[in-house]
Amino acid sequence: MSTSQSPLTAISSSSSLSLKSTQIPSPVLPKQHFPAWMLASPSDSSTSPNSRRICRICQMHDGEMVRPCDCAGTMGDVHEECLTKWVNMSKKYNCEICKSAYSKSGEQFKPIHKWSRPQFDARLTTHLVLLTVFALLIIYVITVMLERHFYERVFRRSIPVRPDDTGRISLIFIFSFAIVNNVYTMCIEAIHYLKRQRQIRFVNKHS
Repeated sequence: MSTSQSPLTAISSSSSLSLKSTQIPSPVLPKQHFPAWMLASPSDSSTSPNSRRICRICQMHDGEMVRPCDCAGTMGDVHEECLTKWVNMSKKYNCEICKSAYSKSGEQFKPIHKWSRPQFDARLTTHLVLLTVFALLIIYVITVMLERHFYERVFRRSIPVRPDDTGRISLIFIFSFAIVNNVYTMCIEAIHYLKRQRQIRFVNKHS
């Protein structure tokens, strides 16, 4: 007795075959790449004694490193110079991962060859020009007073001070105040520059 397929069965089987043949594979999304320090866990302490230490900021193996916070594993290693630059830039003295304060021993000046070059901007140039001009004006006024025999008339002969002498003395005080103000401003700039040449010394938090 021969078996024959019904028309409905043939249509369904052919439809399933056509669907399988025309099925489009789902697209493969590219993998996102993240820096190593973002993928590592703060509590990861599975580093072996023989593993190479790597700075979590610059991702370099060379140089001496410290562990100034509570981060364990590879996240705890960092170059002292890299951390100093980061702290100076961000003004954050706590670790953003473990939230603990960085352990430090103080501050000291960087080696001279690592100092940044002073920036002679328009403001500093203006102060230098004004300082020179006011100094020359004071010298000129004092020269005029000496030519008018101010010292001899007032201090030796006890002659009363003349109105023109009073004006010259007032100019000397005004120019002197301007010089002091410019020198003070330049000293503040110099202090800020010296502060930028200091670096924080970080130490291991857990020795």
